Amino acid sequence: MVKKRVLILEVNEKNFTSLATVLKRKGYESVSYNEINNLDKEIENIDIVLVNTHITYIDISKIYELVNTEFIVKIPIIFLDNSKESNKELIEKCFSNGASDFIKRPFSSSEILARVDYHYDQFYKLREYKLRVDKLANLATVDQLSKLTSKMHMQAILKHQLNNYNRYKTPTSVLYIGLINVDKIVSICGFEYGEKLIQSFSKKLKALIRESDVVSRWKGSNFMVLLSNTDAKNAENLAKKLNKTLSGIEVMKDTKPVLAFGITEFIEEDWIEEIEQRAVYALKQAKKQEYGRIYTC
Repeated sequence: MVKKRVLILEVNEKNFTSLATVLKRKGYESVSYNEINNLDKEIENIDIVLVNTHITYIDISKIYELVNTEFIVKIPIIFLDNSKESNKELIEKCFSNGASDFIKRPFSSSEILARVDYHYDQFYKLREYKLRVDKLANLATVDQLSKLTSKMHMQAILKHQLNNYNRYKTPTSVLYIGLINVDKIVSICGFEYGEKLIQSFSKKLKALIRESDVVSRWKGSNFMVLLSNTDAKNAENLAKKLNKTLSGIEVMKDTKPVLAFGITEFIEEDWIEEIEQRAVYALKQAKKQEYGRIYTC
Protein backbone atom coordinates (compact mmCIF):
# COMPACT_ATOMS: atom_id res chain seq x y z
CA MET A 1 0.00 0.00 0.00
CA VAL A 2 1.34 3.44 -0.95
CA LYS A 3 1.83 5.72 2.06
CA LYS A 4 0.20 9.11 1.48
CA ARG A 5 1.80 11.74 3.72
CA VAL A 6 0.26 15.15 4.36
CA LEU A 7 2.08 17.98 6.10
CA ILE A 8 -0.46 20.06 8.01
CA LEU A 9 0.60 23.54 9.11
CA GLU A 10 -2.17 24.65 11.44
CA VAL A 11 -2.55 27.40 14.05
CA ASN A 12 -3.39 25.06 16.92
CA GLU A 13 -3.44 21.38 17.88
CA LYS A 14 -7.25 21.16 17.80
CA ASN A 15 -7.38 22.18 14.12
CA PHE A 16 -4.58 19.75 13.29
CA THR A 17 -6.39 16.86 15.01
CA SER A 18 -9.65 17.63 13.20
CA LEU A 19 -7.97 17.65 9.79
CA ALA A 20 -5.89 14.55 10.54
CA THR A 21 -9.03 12.66 11.57
CA VAL A 22 -10.82 13.59 8.33
CA LEU A 23 -7.85 12.67 6.15
CA LYS A 24 -7.31 9.36 7.90
CA ARG A 25 -10.60 8.14 6.40
CA LYS A 26 -8.92 8.04 3.00
CA GLY A 27 -5.63 6.57 4.21
CA TYR A 28 -3.63 9.78 4.58
CA GLU A 29 -0.94 9.96 7.25
CA SER A 30 -0.79 13.47 8.72
CA VAL A 31 2.34 15.05 10.17
CA SER A 32 2.75 18.41 11.87
CA TYR A 33 5.60 20.88 11.63
CA ASN A 34 6.76 19.87 15.13
CA GLU A 35 7.07 16.22 14.08
CA ILE A 36 9.62 16.99 11.34
CA ASN A 37 13.24 17.32 12.40
CA ASN A 38 14.55 18.86 9.20
CA LEU A 39 11.91 20.25 6.84
CA ASP A 40 14.46 20.93 4.07
CA LYS A 41 15.40 17.24 3.87
CA GLU A 42 12.07 15.61 4.76
CA ILE A 43 9.87 17.66 2.44
CA GLU A 44 10.63 15.16 -0.35
CA ASN A 45 8.73 12.51 1.66
CA ILE A 46 5.61 14.70 1.73
CA ASP A 47 2.91 14.27 -0.92
CA ILE A 48 0.74 17.30 -0.17
CA VAL A 49 0.78 20.32 2.14
CA LEU A 50 -2.19 21.91 3.92
CA VAL A 51 -1.52 25.40 5.27
CA ASN A 52 -3.66 27.65 7.45
CA THR A 53 -3.21 31.17 6.10
CA HIS A 54 -2.83 32.52 9.67
CA ILE A 55 0.13 30.43 10.82
CA THR A 56 2.98 32.45 12.39
CA TYR A 57 5.55 29.83 13.40
CA ILE A 58 6.91 29.42 9.88
CA ASP A 59 7.30 31.84 7.02
CA ILE A 60 5.00 30.85 4.14
CA SER A 61 7.71 31.85 1.66
CA LYS A 62 9.80 28.99 3.10
CA ILE A 63 7.08 26.51 2.07
CA TYR A 64 6.89 28.03 -1.42
CA GLU A 65 10.65 27.69 -1.76
CA LEU A 66 10.74 24.07 -0.64
CA VAL A 67 7.89 22.72 -2.74
CA ASN A 68 9.18 24.48 -5.82
CA THR A 69 12.49 22.66 -5.42
CA GLU A 70 11.73 19.86 -7.86
CA PHE A 71 12.68 16.62 -6.19
CA ILE A 72 10.49 14.86 -8.74
CA VAL A 73 7.56 17.21 -9.34
CA LYS A 74 6.19 20.20 -7.46
CA ILE A 75 4.40 19.23 -4.23
CA PRO A 76 0.84 20.64 -4.14
CA ILE A 77 -0.10 23.21 -1.48
CA ILE A 78 -3.67 23.79 -0.38
CA PHE A 79 -4.40 26.88 1.71
CA LEU A 80 -7.15 26.93 4.31
CA ASP A 81 -8.55 30.33 5.25
CA ASN A 82 -10.81 30.41 8.32
CA SER A 83 -11.25 34.19 8.47
CA LYS A 84 -14.82 35.52 8.34
CA GLU A 85 -14.28 37.95 5.49
CA SER A 86 -13.00 37.12 2.03
CA ASN A 87 -9.58 38.59 1.30
CA LYS A 88 -8.99 38.94 -2.44
CA GLU A 89 -5.38 40.11 -2.01
CA LEU A 90 -4.56 37.07 0.15
CA ILE A 91 -6.05 34.68 -2.43
CA GLU A 92 -4.12 36.34 -5.26
CA LYS A 93 -0.89 36.22 -3.22
CA CYS A 94 -1.30 32.50 -2.52
CA PHE A 95 -1.91 31.55 -6.14
CA SER A 96 0.76 33.87 -7.54
CA ASN A 97 3.30 32.15 -5.28
CA GLY A 98 2.38 28.63 -6.39
CA ALA A 99 -0.66 27.52 -4.39
CA SER A 100 -2.53 24.58 -5.91
CA ASP A 101 -5.84 25.36 -4.21
CA PHE A 102 -7.54 27.67 -1.71
CA ILE A 103 -10.44 26.62 0.56
CA LYS A 104 -12.51 29.24 2.37
CA ARG A 105 -14.59 28.59 5.50
CA PRO A 106 -17.06 27.14 6.32
CA PHE A 107 -15.07 23.94 5.84
CA SER A 108 -16.73 20.73 4.73
CA SER A 109 -15.07 17.38 5.40
CA SER A 110 -16.24 16.03 2.05
CA GLU A 111 -14.91 19.10 0.20
CA ILE A 112 -11.51 18.91 1.88
CA LEU A 113 -11.22 15.19 1.11
CA ALA A 114 -12.32 15.69 -2.50
CA ARG A 115 -9.77 18.47 -3.10
CA VAL A 116 -6.94 16.64 -1.34
CA ASP A 117 -7.71 13.47 -3.31
CA TYR A 118 -7.74 15.40 -6.59
CA HIS A 119 -4.39 17.12 -6.01
CA TYR A 120 -2.80 13.95 -4.64
CA ASP A 121 -3.92 11.98 -7.72
CA GLN A 122 -2.52 14.67 -10.04
CA PHE A 123 0.73 14.77 -8.09
CA TYR A 124 1.05 10.96 -8.15
CA LYS A 125 0.38 10.75 -11.90
CA LEU A 126 2.91 13.50 -12.66
CA ARG A 127 5.48 11.85 -10.44
CA GLU A 128 5.04 8.48 -12.15
CA TYR A 129 5.22 10.16 -15.56
CA LYS A 130 8.42 11.99 -14.61
CA LEU A 131 10.00 8.76 -13.37
CA ARG A 132 9.15 7.05 -16.69
CA VAL A 133 10.60 9.99 -18.63
CA ASP A 134 13.78 9.85 -16.54
CA LYS A 135 14.03 6.11 -17.17
CA LEU A 136 13.66 6.66 -20.91
CA ALA A 137 16.28 9.41 -20.74
CA ASN A 138 18.64 6.96 -19.07
CA LEU A 139 17.95 4.42 -21.81
CA ALA A 140 18.85 7.11 -24.33
CA THR A 141 22.15 8.01 -22.65
CA VAL A 142 23.33 4.50 -21.71
CA ASP A 143 23.93 1.67 -24.15
CA GLN A 144 21.96 -1.22 -22.71
CA LEU A 145 24.32 -3.97 -23.88
CA SER A 146 27.66 -2.54 -22.82
CA LYS A 147 26.42 -0.12 -20.09
CA LEU A 148 28.69 2.48 -21.65
CA THR A 149 27.64 5.88 -22.99
CA SER A 150 25.24 5.48 -25.92
CA LYS A 151 26.13 6.72 -29.41
CA MET A 152 23.40 9.37 -29.31
CA HIS A 153 24.63 10.78 -26.02
CA MET A 154 28.24 10.56 -27.16
CA GLN A 155 27.39 12.69 -30.21
CA ALA A 156 26.02 15.37 -27.89
CA ILE A 157 29.16 15.19 -25.75
CA LEU A 158 31.36 15.45 -28.85
CA LYS A 159 29.49 18.56 -29.95
CA HIS A 160 29.94 20.15 -26.53
CA GLN A 161 33.63 19.24 -26.47
CA LEU A 162 34.12 20.64 -29.95
CA ASN A 163 32.63 23.96 -28.83
CA ASN A 164 35.10 24.02 -25.94
CA TYR A 165 37.95 23.20 -28.32
CA ASN A 166 37.01 26.02 -30.70
CA ARG A 167 37.00 28.41 -27.77
CA TYR A 168 40.03 27.31 -25.74
CA LYS A 169 42.06 25.26 -28.29
CA THR A 170 42.71 22.55 -25.71
CA PRO A 171 44.14 19.42 -27.44
CA THR A 172 41.40 16.82 -27.84
CA SER A 173 41.51 13.46 -29.59
CA VAL A 174 39.21 10.60 -30.47
CA LEU A 175 40.24 6.97 -30.17
CA TYR A 176 38.09 4.66 -32.29
CA ILE A 177 38.53 1.04 -31.23
CA GLY A 178 37.41 -2.00 -33.18
CA LEU A 179 36.95 -5.39 -31.51
CA ILE A 180 37.60 -7.22 -34.74
CA ASN A 181 37.26 -10.87 -33.78
CA VAL A 182 33.61 -10.65 -32.63
CA ASP A 183 32.13 -11.66 -36.00
CA LYS A 184 34.27 -14.79 -36.12
CA ILE A 185 33.25 -15.70 -32.56
CA VAL A 186 29.55 -15.16 -33.33
CA SER A 187 29.74 -17.35 -36.44
CA ILE A 188 31.29 -20.18 -34.40
CA CYS A 189 29.66 -19.83 -30.97
CA GLY A 190 26.49 -17.86 -31.58
CA PHE A 191 25.19 -14.34 -31.09
CA GLU A 192 24.78 -14.65 -27.31
CA TYR A 193 28.46 -15.52 -26.91
CA GLY A 194 29.40 -12.41 -28.92
CA GLU A 195 27.23 -10.21 -26.69
CA LYS A 196 28.92 -11.58 -23.58
CA LEU A 197 32.30 -10.81 -25.13
CA ILE A 198 31.26 -7.18 -25.78
CA GLN A 199 29.94 -6.83 -22.22
CA SER A 200 33.12 -8.22 -20.69
CA PHE A 201 35.37 -6.14 -22.94
CA SER A 202 33.37 -2.95 -22.23
CA LYS A 203 33.79 -3.36 -18.50
CA LYS A 204 37.55 -3.86 -18.78
CA LEU A 205 37.97 -0.98 -21.26
CA LYS A 206 36.10 1.47 -19.02
CA ALA A 207 38.30 0.50 -16.07
CA LEU A 208 41.40 1.53 -18.07
CA ILE A 209 40.07 4.93 -19.19
CA ARG A 210 40.56 8.11 -17.16
CA GLU A 211 37.50 9.47 -15.35
CA SER A 212 37.81 12.69 -17.35
CA ASP A 213 37.41 10.76 -20.64
CA VAL A 214 34.22 9.31 -22.11
CA VAL A 215 33.91 5.85 -23.62
CA SER A 216 30.98 4.83 -25.80
CA ARG A 217 29.86 1.76 -27.72
CA TRP A 218 29.58 3.46 -31.07
CA LYS A 219 28.43 0.75 -33.42
CA GLY A 220 28.32 -3.03 -33.11
CA SER A 221 31.69 -4.00 -31.66
CA ASN A 222 33.30 -0.58 -32.22
CA PHE A 223 34.01 1.76 -29.33
CA MET A 224 34.79 5.48 -29.30
CA VAL A 225 36.81 7.17 -26.57
CA LEU A 226 36.87 10.97 -26.23
CA LEU A 227 40.24 12.00 -24.81
CA SER A 228 40.29 15.48 -23.30
CA ASN A 229 43.59 17.39 -22.99
CA THR A 230 45.22 14.81 -25.28
CA ASP A 231 46.90 15.35 -28.63
CA ALA A 232 47.23 12.66 -31.33
CA LYS A 233 50.72 11.59 -30.18
CA ASN A 234 49.58 10.95 -26.61
CA ALA A 235 46.44 9.26 -27.92
CA GLU A 236 48.67 6.89 -29.89
CA ASN A 237 50.70 6.13 -26.75
CA LEU A 238 47.47 5.32 -24.94
CA ALA A 239 46.34 3.09 -27.81
CA LYS A 240 49.59 1.10 -27.55
CA LYS A 241 49.10 0.62 -23.80
CA LEU A 242 45.47 -0.39 -24.23
CA ASN A 243 46.38 -2.79 -27.00
CA LYS A 244 49.06 -4.41 -24.91
CA THR A 245 46.84 -4.71 -21.82
CA LEU A 246 43.52 -5.66 -23.41
CA SER A 247 44.96 -8.06 -25.98
CA GLY A 248 46.46 -10.07 -23.17
CA ILE A 249 43.26 -10.32 -21.14
CA GLU A 250 41.14 -13.42 -21.44
CA VAL A 251 37.75 -11.69 -21.57
CA MET A 252 36.07 -15.07 -21.82
CA LYS A 253 37.31 -18.65 -21.59
CA ASP A 254 39.89 -19.28 -24.31
CA THR A 255 39.04 -15.90 -25.90
CA LYS A 256 41.25 -12.83 -26.08
CA PRO A 257 40.29 -9.64 -27.96
CA VAL A 258 41.87 -8.73 -31.27
CA LEU A 259 41.91 -4.94 -31.54
CA ALA A 260 42.47 -2.13 -34.02
CA PHE A 261 42.75 1.59 -33.17
CA GLY A 262 41.87 4.61 -35.30
CA ILE A 263 43.01 8.01 -33.99
CA THR A 264 42.12 11.56 -34.97
CA GLU A 265 42.69 14.90 -33.28
CA PHE A 266 40.36 17.91 -33.28
CA ILE A 267 41.47 20.65 -35.67
CA GLU A 268 40.36 24.24 -36.29
CA GLU A 269 37.01 24.71 -38.02
CA ASP A 270 36.22 21.03 -37.44
CA TRP A 271 32.74 19.57 -37.72
CA ILE A 272 31.36 16.56 -35.84
CA GLU A 273 30.74 14.77 -39.14
CA GLU A 274 34.36 15.32 -40.21
CA ILE A 275 35.69 13.98 -36.92
CA GLU A 276 33.51 10.86 -37.26
CA GLN A 277 34.60 10.33 -40.87
CA ARG A 278 38.30 10.62 -40.00
CA ALA A 279 37.88 8.21 -37.07
CA VAL A 280 36.11 5.64 -39.26
CA TYR A 281 38.74 5.97 -41.98
CA ALA A 282 41.59 5.60 -39.46
CA LEU A 283 40.06 2.44 -38.02
CA LYS A 284 39.66 0.93 -41.50
CA GLN A 285 43.32 1.60 -42.22
CA ALA A 286 44.33 0.14 -38.84
CA LYS A 287 42.41 -3.09 -39.55
CA LYS A 288 44.43 -3.57 -42.75
CA GLN A 289 47.67 -3.76 -40.80
CA GLU A 290 49.05 -7.15 -39.86
CA TYR A 291 50.69 -5.99 -36.62
CA GLY A 292 50.11 -3.08 -34.26
CA ARG A 293 46.87 -2.05 -35.96
CA ILE A 294 47.10 1.63 -34.95
CA TYR A 295 46.51 4.38 -37.48
CA THR A 296 46.33 8.16 -37.06
CA CYS A 297 44.83 10.65 -39.48
